Amino acid sequence: MAQAPKFYFHDVGVVNRLTGRGRVRPGSRDYAKAFENWVFHELRTWTACRAPDVALSTWRLSSGAEVDFILGDMETAIEAKSSRNITSDHLKGLRTLLADHPGVARRFVVCREPRPRQTADGITILPVGDFVERLWSGALA
Repeated sequence: MAQAPKFYFHDVGVVNRLTGRGRVRPGSRDYAKAFENWVFHELRTWTACRAPDVALSTWRLSSGAEVDFILGDMETAIEAKSSRNITSDHLKGLRTLLADHPGVARRFVVCREPRPRQTADGITILPVGDFVERLWSGALA
């Protein structure tokens, strides 16, 4: 099954209002979408302000494996997961990407876990606050 490209809205609040969603609750599918949308806008603003020559894209295989955001030419890969507990299932896309593109320098998961950590295979799990701090200090890409 073919999927349409991802589309990010400038203002999720307007979308929520028009669709009658009301409050978006943590743990819901709508929250996960809003979280990913927010990470996109943070990255898009960073590239516009600090790194205009750095491309922001996504990566997807026909099998369905995907990574939400790629910075540059496969230098940095970022998954946005609204979970408070990142599991191996959340890391499948980043692991598949590395198998397909062994030169990927950095892989991150932006999430709601309380503390940063690193997996045995080099994926950095970043709480959202740490992500913002590293991004804007230049320590992410």
